[in-house]
Amino acid sequence: MSVIETLMATDTITVSPGDSVAEAARRMVANHVGAVLVLEGGQVRGLLSERDVADRVVAAGRDPQRTLVAEVATRDVVSIDAAAPLRNVLEIFRARGFRHLPVTRAGRLVGILSTRDFLAFVVQGLERHIERSRYDRSLAEGADPYDHFGGSYGK
Repeated sequence: MSVIETLMATDTITVSPGDSVAEAARRMVANHVGAVLVLEGGQVRGLLSERDVADRVVAAGRDPQRTLVAEVATRDVVSIDAAAPLRNVLEIFRARGFRHLPVTRAGRLVGILSTRDFLAFVVQGLERHIERSRYDRSLAEGADPYDHFGGSYGK
């Protein structure tokens, strides 16, 4: 299993192009997600994010009950293959300004990856690295990294 597959959400929340933005927002809130995929005939036709709702509906003065997802969703959806190197995820997030990235395998949707999940993974890795560095430094200095009481085990 690739790293991307371990990070992504496999329970993708979807809407249809003909659903109202209000319905899409309700699904986002109910599922604690910041984006929904727009599916039609089993194919990804778009992605509607919180940012899309704020910019293209609320700030534009449109009625979310009457505005259809198809009218405001991002249509040019960029995805990443599950087997791609993790560095590619970061490059796409940075270059394109995305916060959500659909994940595919052999062209089929298998999940979605958010910047929140990606950053949590990076932070965990950094914390493990820092802890390992402290441990290695303690060993190099001749200290027992497991001796939390300051005494010898042999007494």
